[in-house]
Amino acid sequence: MEKGVTKGLAIGLIVGAAIGAGLGLLYAPQSGKKTRKEIIDRAEDFTDTVKERAEKFSDLVGSKTDKYRKKIMESIS
Repeated sequence: MEKGVTKGLAIGLIVGAAIGAGLGLLYAPQSGKKTRKEIIDRAEDFTDTVKERAEKFSDLVGSKTDKYRKKIMESIS
């Protein structure tokens, strides 16, 4: 794709998402205060999930690194 087409597509997607989110909030069956609380709660849950997965991934990478480091050191010795 050309740069202009890609940029236009990206802008269109962002604008479309913003319009969709706005319409969703306007037609939501609950109060704005309750909706904002729900959004905050979900964002916090998402943040916690991302942190947990990042920690698990970090632990996995660390253990694999240690394992291969030991193998390399044994093969050198």
